[in-house]
Amino acid sequence: MASSKFYSYYLKGNKIAIIEDNLTDNDEFKSPTSTVSSGLEIQYAYSPTYRVGSTGTEGTDFHKFLGWGSDGTNLLLFTFDVSDYYDISGVFAADDWIYISGSGRWSGLHQVKSTGAATGILTLKTRCNLRPSKITVDGTFSTTAETFNGDSAAFDMDIEAFKDAQDYRSTPYVFITVENDNALNKGLFSLTSETTSGQLTLNNRITIDADGDYTSTAANLTNQADDASTFYNAFYEQISVYEGVEVLQDETFELDLSRYQANAIVYYLKAKLAEDTDEMEEREFFLREFKRQLEKGTSALKRGPYMIQGFKEMR
Repeated sequence: MASSKFYSYYLKGNKIAIIEDNLTDNDEFKSPTSTVSSGLEIQYAYSPTYRVGSTGTEGTDFHKFLGWGSDGTNLLLFTFDVSDYYDISGVFAADDWIYISGSGRWSGLHQVKSTGAATGILTLKTRCNLRPSKITVDGTFSTTAETFNGDSAAFDMDIEAFKDAQDYRSTPYVFITVENDNALNKGLFSLTSETTSGQLTLNNRITIDADGDYTSTAANLTNQADDASTFYNAFYEQISVYEGVEVLQDETFELDLSRYQANAIVYYLKAKLAEDTDEMEEREFFLREFKRQLEKGTSALKRGPYMIQGFKEMR
C-alpha cells in the first residue's frame, strides 16, 4: 500500500515554494525528500508589480551578457564581443529598471546603479559581496601556454590568494580588463588548474557575436608586459537583460487584473463607502458581492468538468 504524503506551499513575491510534511520528525515541514512519480499540479495566479515591455529584438529590447561577478559590494554583469568590449555606456542609465532572464541566481527585477561602462561592465544596485571579487595586478601576458604572471612577489601573493579562493569550483572563470588595446587579452576566460606560484593559465575565451551567439574558443593571447590588469571573479551564464521595464510606483501603473478581480475591487470600495456612512446593510451586500467575484475568479482557473450532484426525483 502506498504511503501518504502531505505537502504545503508558501509564497514570497512572485515565487512559490513546495514543502513536505515530515511525519517522522514532529510534523515539521521540510524541503521535499521523495520523488512523486505522478507529479504535482499547481495553479498560481500572481499580479506583478512590474511590466516588461517588448521582448523581441536583441540589441534593442534586450541585451545578452556573458555572466556576472562583483566589485566587492554590488552585482556586475559582463559582456564582450569577438573583438572588444561592448560599449554599453549609452544603453543603460543610473536608476533604470531592468529584468534579468536566464540566470539561476539573479533572474528577476534589478535597478542599475551607474551608467553602463565602455568596458562591457554593468553595475547594479543589487548587493553581491562575492569574495574574492577582483584583483588588480601588474603582470605579463605570454603566448607560451597562454599564461599571465605577476611582476612582483606582492602581485604573486595576490594571484595565489585569488586562485585559492576558487578551488571549490570545477571550472573557474575570470573577466579581464587591461590598460591597452590588445583585444585578445581581454574578456571572459575559463581558467585551468595551475600550481605555479603567481601564474594564471587561461583556457578558453567566451564571446558574443553580432548575431547574439555565444562562442567558446581556445585562448590566443598576445605577448604583453607591465600593464595593470584587473581580474574579476566571474560566473559564466548566458543572461538576457531587458530594458524599458515599468515598475509599480503610483496609481498610474496598470495592473494585470481579470474582469472578476476588477469587479471585486469596485464592490470592495462601495462597501467601504457604505461603512463610512453607517449604511451597514449596504456594506454587507457589497462585501458579499466582493467575495462572490473573487470566487468566480478562482473558479475560472479550474480545469475539467464540473460534477453536479442530483437527487432521486430527477428524470
